[in-house]
Amino acid sequence: MIAFGPDTRKHPRYRVTLPMRFSLISGEDRRRVSRFYRTSLRDLGLGGVSIVTPVLKLDGIHFFYNAIPTVRNQIMMQIYLPGQDLPLVALGYAAQGRVVRIQDRRAYLVGINFLQINETQGQRLRRFLQGLASSQSARVNP
Repeated sequence: MIAFGPDTRKHPRYRVTLPMRFSLISGEDRRRVSRFYRTSLRDLGLGGVSIVTPVLKLDGIHFFYNAIPTVRNQIMMQIYLPGQDLPLVALGYAAQGRVVRIQDRRAYLVGINFLQINETQGQRLRRFLQGLASSQSARVNP
């Protein structure tokens, strides 16, 4: 697993807890897709999210890669924004991660970079983040 190092983000992240679901897609065989898993995101920005999850592997597919380290797996995300019926949908990849303890249980803090997000989803995300930007206390990094 790649450890969190210096912050190299291009966009600010905002601390916000939102429900989400993710599914893992094998980088070696895109037809191999895991079931969806429910969790919460920890922060959100135009460039990606951070989540805390007790699992690093679903249905035999790892968050980062399977057998070949240079072939990254992808993560399909459905993020539930407040007051909106449909989830925000984005495709990403795990950029970094580390082990954390939550209520005396082992979990993983995983930073996910957005890889693909369509224009409509991007506009929804920008509007939501503009609302968060008015509350500076939510900001995680400059």
